[in-house]
Amino acid sequence: MNNLAIELMLLTAVLVNFGAILTSNIYSKSVKEFKRNRLFCSKSFSNPYCVI
Repeated sequence: MNNLAIELMLLTAVLVNFGAILTSNIYSKSVKEFKRNRLFCSKSFSNPYCVI
């Protein structure tokens, strides 16, 4: 393979790993927010800040 193909493969691998890291960070933040809302809003039905 020539240098361009190797560089494209490396760039693709880096971008895929970067996307996986971003996706896992977004997922972990949403899980934390869901747990916080469940804990905070579990017994409050009239609180306007608890949007389920």
